[in-house]
Amino acid sequence: MNETSESSFPRTRQDLSNLKTTAIDAAKDLSGTAVVHAKTAQGQLQDLASHAQEEGGAQLDQVKVSFYDVADRIRDYISVRPLASIGTALAVGFILGFSRRGR
Repeated sequence: MNETSESSFPRTRQDLSNLKTTAIDAAKDLSGTAVVHAKTAQGQLQDLASHAQEEGGAQLDQVKVSFYDVADRIRDYISVRPLASIGTALAVGFILGFSRRGR
């Protein structure tokens, strides 16, 4: 999840670039080859959908792993320090309750 926006979804970005190029070519050539461009664009849209689903699924899997890791760490902390955990929960509850009462 430390990826920059430049390296995120590389195949999807390439598919979008290809689709843009095809759309520009089709606009320049509105004669009989427009059908060819339309079929090419259809294939590229299918590639785009497929790659976006694959890459998005990988990102979702990374988020799930991170979430489960945090949940495990919280469980471990509570097991090791049960009284501190109760105190923290009471303090957070008090702060949230106090802040909500002011509204």
